[in-house]
Amino acid sequence: MAHFQKYQKKDGTSAWMFKAELPRDPVTGKRRQTTKRGFKTKKEAQFAAAELEVHKQTGKLNMEYKDVFVRDFLIEWLEVYKKNTVKANTFKLHEYNIHKHIIPYYGYVKLKDFSPAFYQKFINVLAEKYSRRTVSIIHTTMSNAMNKAVTLNIIDKNPCYKVSIPNNKINKIKTDQDLQYLTKDEVFHVLEVASELEQKYYTLVRLLIDTGMRKGEALALQWKDIDFAQPSINILKTLHYDEKELNKMFGPPKTETSYRSVLISQELAKELKKHKLKQAEQRMMLGTLYFSEGDLVFERGDGFPYTKSTLHRAIKRIYTKANITKNLTIHSLRHTHAVMMLESGASLKEVQERLGHKSIQTTADVYTHISNTLEKRSIASYSEYMNYDHISTEKK
Repeated sequence: MAHFQKYQKKDGTSAWMFKAELPRDPVTGKRRQTTKRGFKTKKEAQFAAAELEVHKQTGKLNMEYKDVFVRDFLIEWLEVYKKNTVKANTFKLHEYNIHKHIIPYYGYVKLKDFSPAFYQKFINVLAEKYSRRTVSIIHTTMSNAMNKAVTLNIIDKNPCYKVSIPNNKINKIKTDQDLQYLTKDEVFHVLEVASELEQKYYTLVRLLIDTGMRKGEALALQWKDIDFAQPSINILKTLHYDEKELNKMFGPPKTETSYRSVLISQELAKELKKHKLKQAEQRMMLGTLYFSEGDLVFERGDGFPYTKSTLHRAIKRIYTKANITKNLTIHSLRHTHAVMMLESGASLKEVQERLGHKSIQTTADVYTHISNTLEKRSIASYSEYMNYDHISTEKK
């Protein structure tokens, strides 16, 4: 209910004002009040208060929220509706998408000016830089936020609805220059350097090259995930680098097909056993200072997981010392495994299953030039096997 009051203006004349409750902030849920001044009579103030009440009942007051910038709404959406309500890695993904991609592009556009056409242009710009999958992930963040804005009666329709995500194929790797990986000789040299640098890095690099695991999958490995009898590795999770609490340290792998079991060689199994023995010595030396609960195969020396920066510096140091001038990352070791598998005679299907790709088409798209080489090799083998040369096609 509005509260009315007569007051004196600076020029000495009298006027009426009222204070009234507004609907709670549709994003934060906090109480809001408004004060309206300058009415000549109490009746005028009462009429304005009644009109305000009608707008409040019909939800039209939320229209003023459209003057808020997209940036401010998204930040509130994260804090109020996503924090502590979704998994930590999901929250971090939304947060990353908002600050890395969305806010830099149209953070200071007002909600009322945020149209489907404007959003389509944004998606088109993203599609020029990123894969369709990455664009879809960014789109999911924005569309979820706008759905909440619709639910809160801030906007009438979701401007992200029915957006067209271009199927640009710029991320499909087709040449040796695009696909960065180690050759067979470079693999041996890199492993030699890693062994000289530090044994634990050698074991990690060897595992990545021999399995094609993603770095997050490898760093999330616990000893219980390794079956030395087979020998094989069960890939069931990925690592959240910044978390130190055991119940928050692991998340699901990238996709459903990322859950998999990969066979490993006896040689790699031996290296892992040696690594486990050295880790046990370190654990005994540190005693209670060692984070035993993590049971991590690869850790920084005290049982806690590597930080991203530590790992990237170590890998870069290995590449530099090995005189690798190509622009390689730790993910290049995954490509290296796939290429070595294909060149050694494995089928695309086998490589797809080891990498955890959703479809064989994904594998074929990424390793197009390798599969083309294999196809040529297969055709040559087929021609040699059939040996049509002895057939005479000349008319007798």
